[in-house]
Amino acid sequence: MNPIDIQTILDIKRWQMIQDKFALVTNTAIITVDYKGVPVTKHSQCSEFCKKIRQQPKSNEICQKCDARGGIEAVRLNKNYIYRCHCNIIDAAIPIIIENKYFGCVMIGQVLLEENPENEYIEKIYKGPNALLSNQNEMLYFYSKLPRLTMHRIKEMIDLMDHIVKYIIKESIKNFELLEEQQMIKKKFERILHNEITQENRSLNNAEVKENLYEIANKENSMLDTALQYIKENLHKKITLEDMANLCFITPGYFSKLFYREMGEKFSDYLIRLRIEKAKKLLKTTDKTIQQIAIEVGFYDAGYFIRRFKLYEGTTPGNYRRILKRQSDKYKIIP
Repeated sequence: MNPIDIQTILDIKRWQMIQDKFALVTNTAIITVDYKGVPVTKHSQCSEFCKKIRQQPKSNEICQKCDARGGIEAVRLNKNYIYRCHCNIIDAAIPIIIENKYFGCVMIGQVLLEENPENEYIEKIYKGPNALLSNQNEMLYFYSKLPRLTMHRIKEMIDLMDHIVKYIIKESIKNFELLEEQQMIKKKFERILHNEITQENRSLNNAEVKENLYEIANKENSMLDTALQYIKENLHKKITLEDMANLCFITPGYFSKLFYREMGEKFSDYLIRLRIEKAKKLLKTTDKTIQQIAIEVGFYDAGYFIRRFKLYEGTTPGNYRRILKRQSDKYKIIP
């Protein structure tokens, strides 16, 4: 396998969206960094207090030390690490570790712990002196506005984020390895076609070549299965190429090329064709209005539906139904 990094594992644009929504729902701040501690995402929901702290060079330097130490401890312990920063705020580091190699960390927190005698001890990660703040009253106000959570809630939230990270990484790695394997098989086949292999490898017979090609086709088709099934079951919904690519854990560009290669038509053409076919069936078997059928097959503008239908069938939906009715009446058996 070629060398991979955190930006290969995570679709950063898509991950940023997940990170932003998770931060919004949990009222926390989140940022993802690589193994060097360099951010690979924007800060999601950074609190006003922490923004002000990080705007001051000396206090920002201490913040960075806390972040770095949190990541190091998470890697050392090989598990999620909850700690207090230099301002006594609760943060946590969720390490991204694959096959014992550290790729980066999801930093989550900027919350205060609700006081409880039964709370476990949380290490304060920075023991040195804090930098003096320029506006104490303002900073105390922003500090008081930080969300307060119970230790149970904090742990549940971190555990959920950990599961999300691990699931996405697992699927991304699986698809990455699949693409690598496909490329290897294709290169091997190309060498066979161009007689660029050694005498030993020339023993590969036609049956084995066909088996390799069949294997490629099957694996690539399996990557589209989730999207194809979703489309068939949800034609009434808005369906985009980007959403389908996300379902398959591949980039929109690769999804588009793979779809055209495997299905023989563009994604947009395939989607409209399925919708028109379903509309024809509804026109034939139901008394629903054109507007109702348009909505049921995913066209929320009846005028657009009529234009697309005419483009594919050469006539309008209303006329198509009348033609079917005349044909049905013509061959109807009268007792």
